[in-house]
Amino acid sequence: MALALIEQKRAVIESRARIREFIFGIQDGLISTVGLLAGVQGATESNAIVILTGMTAMLAGAISMAAGSYLSSSAEKEIFDKELREAETLAVNEPYLAAEGLLRALNQEGLQKEQSYRIVKLLTQEEKVFLRTFQEKVFGLGTAEVNRPVQAAVVMGISFIVGALVPLLPYLIVSGNTALVVSAALGGLTLFSVGVFKGHLAARPLFASGLEFFVIAVGAAGLGYLIGLGVQYFFPGVTAPMG
Repeated sequence: MALALIEQKRAVIESRARIREFIFGIQDGLISTVGLLAGVQGATESNAIVILTGMTAMLAGAISMAAGSYLSSSAEKEIFDKELREAETLAVNEPYLAAEGLLRALNQEGLQKEQSYRIVKLLTQEEKVFLRTFQEKVFGLGTAEVNRPVQAAVVMGISFIVGALVPLLPYLIVSGNTALVVSAALGGLTLFSVGVFKGHLAARPLFASGLEFFVIAVGAAGLGYLIGLGVQYFFPGVTAPMG
């Protein structure tokens, strides 16, 4: 029963490795869509155009973010796997050097020399166990499968869509400034909720975690808006080229 709980905990840890893509996707999809919808609404009175533009940006952004997540995770995994192979080759070709490295790592973690020596001697009798311990303790290369490019891409794409849908939904019900206000309010509430969720997973104060996430995300969006105003102020004659 205890072993089953350990395996369950390991599975939970591996599943939570996707929290980065989840938070990044929702935050980016939400913030970018709120800004886009506000800009489009200011340029047209057609609610249909606002909705169509938002949905197009949502799908294009989700595909782009998913592809970027897959490529970056895939590159990271390839490099990680290469390091594992090189560590294995070193352990096979230079077993005494690998044993010395493991002995030193155990000493650095607080074990006495005699204890470390006994453990290393015992481990060398089981090649696979010694290899995994050497990879983890000497080079910091764990074996938990936390880097899965396909899963990372799927989570990133779906979370971006969810984040983009939040500010888009009010425009399906109302229009004009009312839709914009409701959209911004829902966006802020969602950002705060994601922060609370992150705080729950990290066992941190929920309100403080939600507020931190909200302030950073909204602050980043506000800074981008102020930079845009600054560009317009200092370069009033510059306009974006039309396709």
